[in-house]
Amino acid sequence: MARGRRPRLGRFLLGIAAVLALGAIVAAFNVSWTKLESTRAEMRRRMETEIPHRFLAPGTGVFEFPAGRVFISYLTDTEFDGTRHLAPNELVFELTILDAAGDPIDVEVEATHRANLQSSRPGRSAAAVLVGSAVLPDAGRYAFDLQLGENESSQAVADVFVIDANEVAVLESAFGPVLGTVCSGGAAALFGVLGGLTIWMERRTATALAAIEG
Repeated sequence: MARGRRPRLGRFLLGIAAVLALGAIVAAFNVSWTKLESTRAEMRRRMETEIPHRFLAPGTGVFEFPAGRVFISYLTDTEFDGTRHLAPNELVFELTILDAAGDPIDVEVEATHRANLQSSRPGRSAAAVLVGSAVLPDAGRYAFDLQLGENESSQAVADVFVIDANEVAVLESAFGPVLGTVCSGGAAALFGVLGGLTIWMERRTATALAAIEG
């Protein structure tokens, strides 16, 4: 009785996993991890040591910023000018950014992003709710205006944080390789598991067929 061809699907899947793993390694070598880590550490240091750029919202804040990307959020539990301000995390602010000439800057609205913060009240939560972000094309003075919609009334402390153009360049240059490393590595692991399971099933099937034929 002629034997069928040896199953190769499992080996094929493992081959794909190996190629993807190689791609992940190549992508990882293209990332300047040292520069990325130093940029991240510098951003963290600035967040911890710089005087925050804050104002009460609804309201307007005017600040001097370098060219780069700016992130505008409001805080649900923080102190401002000696007064503690508490706000719900469901507020929907309308954000407008004007440059020194009074021209509007395009705003990317991302009202669903939140970051948990430490609260001064035991057992209570606090958060920074991202209202939007924008690219500042030039260094200079910018006005940030936050207003609530009609029939809404509340007050919160707005926080503005900027990533300068050099930091943006480092992060953008690392984004592609890091994404490639993560995606290729994850896909390699998935195909590796599928390949291993397939080979195991092929061997069990071959053993069962051999027992029947024997």
